[in-house]
Amino acid sequence: MTFQVAGLEEIKRWIMGLGPEACVEEPERLRDMVKADLKKSLIQYEGIRPAFIEPDVLENRLDYA
Repeated sequence: MTFQVAGLEEIKRWIMGLGPEACVEEPERLRDMVKADLKKSLIQYEGIRPAFIEPDVLENRLDYA
């Protein structure tokens, strides 16, 4: 696909809204911007535990010990 946009930040937001259904092939700068945002999101969720987990799953997780 080809789009004309005001800047990479604009298209990055649109791509991020598509979630895992989108993959940036080029330009490389846009791909790097998306990758950086995804890494930031993963860091935010590290260490966060769900509010509820089935007991049998809970027993097998070391981080709940």
